[in-house]
Amino acid sequence: MVTGEDLAVLDTTGTLTQKYQARLIPREHQGELISNSDTKVILPFVNPHTALDGLSPIDHPVVAGILPVNVLFERLSQLIGIKFPDSGYDQERNRGAALHSIVCKALGYSSYRDDGRFPDVRNQLLEVKLQTSPTIDLGLICPDSTAPLDIPKLEGLQIRHCDVRYALFYAQTDGETVTITHFFLTTGEMFFQRFPQFQGKVLNKKIQIPLPVNFFTR
Repeated sequence: MVTGEDLAVLDTTGTLTQKYQARLIPREHQGELISNSDTKVILPFVNPHTALDGLSPIDHPVVAGILPVNVLFERLSQLIGIKFPDSGYDQERNRGAALHSIVCKALGYSSYRDDGRFPDVRNQLLEVKLQTSPTIDLGLICPDSTAPLDIPKLEGLQIRHCDVRYALFYAQTDGETVTITHFFLTTGEMFFQRFPQFQGKVLNKKIQIPLPVNFFTR
């Protein structure tokens, strides 16, 4: 048991950490393609026959080098039911990295690369999320934002955050094995049509306090 007074001493900045959040409630179907088509900005550049084996997941997207959203869905929906080792309840980042690697292989890449930047698979404008709870943490990026994405323009057109595709994998874990039970794919533009945002389009804010290594042994 820790008092608020004890914690207050450790808060040296008073800074509020803020992030967007939404809710994922699985339904009857294990696989859902929420967006039947890509956004109007992306459509001119998609190519269902793009080969990814000679590319890197963190390459910038190129004209006629982006797989359509329905092709992404066809390839990634095959991951429903797969299992992979659970690295631990406090290892969410490592579990996400394991799924990211599996996704890259399913898409057709010959290697897995991740530089920690948004979106995860930049080459395909694809953000990958592993969900073991209904709360979707979106960080500081609102999926339906029309703000420009920090990547080179395609034929003079600037890709926006809402043009990014979101692959959400809902999973169960017994502490040792993670099992994918549902898969959802949507554009950022259509994201909140399926996944309601917390508190009606606002940022959730909280104070985060790093605890000293010896905090629980004092």
